[in-house]
Amino acid sequence: MQRAADVLIEVLKAHEIDRVFCVPGESYLNVLDALADYVGIDVVTCRHEGGAGFMAIADARLTGRAGVAMVSRGPGAMNAAIAVHTAQQDAVPLVLFVGQVERAHRHMAAFQEVDYGQVFGSMAKWVIEVNDADQLADRVASAFHYACSGTPGPVIVALPEDMLEDMVEGERGYRLPLPAAAASDSSLKQVASMIAKARRPLIIAGGLLKNEEGQRALQSAAEAFGIPVATAVRHADLLANDHPLFAGHLAYGAPAALAQAVGQADLVIAVGTRLGDVTTQGYVFPAAPHPAQPLVHVWPDASALGALRKTDAGLVADPDTFLMDLRKFAPASRDPDHEAWSRKLHQVAQSLADWHGPGDAEDGVVFSSVVQAANRLLADDAIITIDAGNFGGWVQRLLRFGGGRKMVAPSSGAMGYGVPAAVAASLRYPERQVVCFVGDGGFMMTGNELATAIQYGVNPILVISDNSAYGTIRMHQEKHFPERVSATGLRNPDFAALARDFGALGISVNDSSQVDEALRTALAARQPTVVSVRTSLQYISASATIEKLRERANSTR
Repeated sequence: MQRAADVLIEVLKAHEIDRVFCVPGESYLNVLDALADYVGIDVVTCRHEGGAGFMAIADARLTGRAGVAMVSRGPGAMNAAIAVHTAQQDAVPLVLFVGQVERAHRHMAAFQEVDYGQVFGSMAKWVIEVNDADQLADRVASAFHYACSGTPGPVIVALPEDMLEDMVEGERGYRLPLPAAAASDSSLKQVASMIAKARRPLIIAGGLLKNEEGQRALQSAAEAFGIPVATAVRHADLLANDHPLFAGHLAYGAPAALAQAVGQADLVIAVGTRLGDVTTQGYVFPAAPHPAQPLVHVWPDASALGALRKTDAGLVADPDTFLMDLRKFAPASRDPDHEAWSRKLHQVAQSLADWHGPGDAEDGVVFSSVVQAANRLLADDAIITIDAGNFGGWVQRLLRFGGGRKMVAPSSGAMGYGVPAAVAASLRYPERQVVCFVGDGGFMMTGNELATAIQYGVNPILVISDNSAYGTIRMHQEKHFPERVSATGLRNPDFAALARDFGALGISVNDSSQVDEALRTALAARQPTVVSVRTSLQYISASATIEKLRERANSTR
């Protein structure tokens, strides 16, 4: 006989979970006690449940396994909700274990009681409350299966406090095999035929290829057919950006030159992406519901295929497997039209990385200076985490990704992701450079996880773009209500001094001439470091200044 809490640990072990992120709570004390006796699972105590959830998502991105977070009932679960939403938007497997009130107190408005099915039902793939300890192993095995199969995503497992104390007979840890999905030979031949007939085919590659096998399969298939590859939002690392078949990153507000260039495609093969509104630039390319060109869409869940836009071939298949199988039907030699088309798109993508503007403005450092220096100085296998915000446009445009250099960033647009993701990456790969680019707004949301990095002895570098504003919202204000600034200004602390108070290295940058030395110092320090850059608000994005935004807005009035 053993406690239900110990059974839970056995199930985690069966799923090869070696790390969980948590904020402790009295509602699952038995689980914490069980973890104390099991050395195979590293327990990372975080400073906020949102940070714990973001760390679990980033860890899932890096390992290919479901991320696991544990939080207490009520307020703890609500704080973790942002991670549930991000996992759903990003199609990342996440299992969130949440404490619950005692079973006898359910439906009595008990202290911190929440109906998790109602709260998370629209975001999670499955919400289950385990009231019978004898069913715990089965329900948790199902939870991991739901999280990882089909469209990956979040699952909520509610654990009543008293249930975790119940005794269960035997060791019950096991895992359910995931289903295999592959395209038929006839479908693969159809796709190969469509490629052969097209003059300007294009692959749009998405996050389900974000693993070593997926990236190898993507490059192999693209090279075999001579097809250029554009990457979905926040996945610019799927193919080395200097590879001749790299055709650009379809990020938020992609540059007009890129959008126009890829829009000339006469065949789109979307693999491992749901083709959401950001990647498709507002459902314009490929258009919904009627694309302007033939569309092959590959995703492991039938519900995502053909529901929003017409597909000429909607294939329920594992993206890695599809590309490996498609490779077998490649022609003996590349089509010259495909090669010319690939060269054209690659030239456009490369040209976007050129920036010849000023390094400084009257109100601070133009953030391009920081990103260009990072591109020169960072190792080829560096891990880059990016928070949400306009500063990210500079990172996505000027920093080279792929070829070993990873991008870990939320396509959900969730502020506060960057710092926790950097901590998770540093824990998973302590020997590699991990650099987080984050705005002042995002840092103030989850920058407290710097304490977690220090506690566990890992060394992320946090580069803060401090323009004293919620920059993205300010940009939209200037577009729609020029010169009418409302609620977007920020008064910030001295971030370098704050870092030192945490026990980290703090470096201030007030001029572009200081950037190289600051980054070199941070990279050599081998301790958690904050590089706080007084950033120009005038140069509010990689594509516009506030002055230009106002000119455009006023010209249309």
